[in-house]
Amino acid sequence: MAAMHDTDAIRRLMLAVERLELAAEQQAVQARASAEGLQQVHAAQAGLAAARQTEEAKWRQAMARLFEEQQRQTELALRPAVARAWRSVILASAGLALLVLGFGLLLNHEYGRLQDAQARADAAEVSAEVQRAARHVEISACGGRPCIRLDRDTPTWKSRGQEYVLVDGGEN
Repeated sequence: MAAMHDTDAIRRLMLAVERLELAAEQQAVQARASAEGLQQVHAAQAGLAAARQTEEAKWRQAMARLFEEQQRQTELALRPAVARAWRSVILASAGLALLVLGFGLLLNHEYGRLQDAQARADAAEVSAEVQRAARHVEISACGGRPCIRLDRDTPTWKSRGQEYVLVDGGEN
């Protein structure tokens, strides 16, 4: 019976060894599968990163085209408004220039009237002086020509080589 017992023990031992070898083989297969899986994961991640970069580049280009198109449409839409604004500025400037020109002409006209009034005032002042002096002088017509009567004993006034008879400046 000892021989049978030994055979059973050897058989069990062999079964255990086979199981161990099988387990070791499964672990090796799992390790290889894990390593391959890890490599596949890394490869997939690299592929995803490359695809993401490609898609990102396409997206950026599409966004740039959309922005350019939007900018072009905005410029086209604003062009009439900008033209109207410039026309308004030009018309306002022309109106302001005409207004300034009108005020300038009005001021020039009023300045001319002021000068005329000043000349009339100066003439009136001279006329008033002449009238005051005429009260002291007797004017008459001598043969159709004006003449005045002067007192020969009155003192004379010399100015610029001419001799004038002073008229009595006393008030009546």
